[in-house]
Amino acid sequence: MAKPELISTLSTLSKKIDSLIATQEKLKNRVIELEFNNLELRKQHEEDLKLISKAQQDIDYLTMSYRLADSPEALVEARNKISKLIRTIDSCIRLIRED
Repeated sequence: MAKPELISTLSTLSKKIDSLIATQEKLKNRVIELEFNNLELRKQHEEDLKLISKAQQDIDYLTMSYRLADSPEALVEARNKISKLIRTIDSCIRLIRED
């Protein structure tokens, strides 16, 4: 027959094992949640990097355009000339295709 002390020790160990199993399950669920959050943050980070890259490109274009123009009026005039040239090139391409 088992000693009462042994039964008491086994009962205590059983309770501790059950507590550890419950803690392990909570931790597994937390790991899954954190992995999901990590994936979402990585996606957001990539989108943010794309936005930063586009913003940097816009900054570069604006900086270049302001360096090329002496004043805001000259900048508008240069943009209008470029637009007119593009329309002319498009019409030339259209005429070449028609022939």
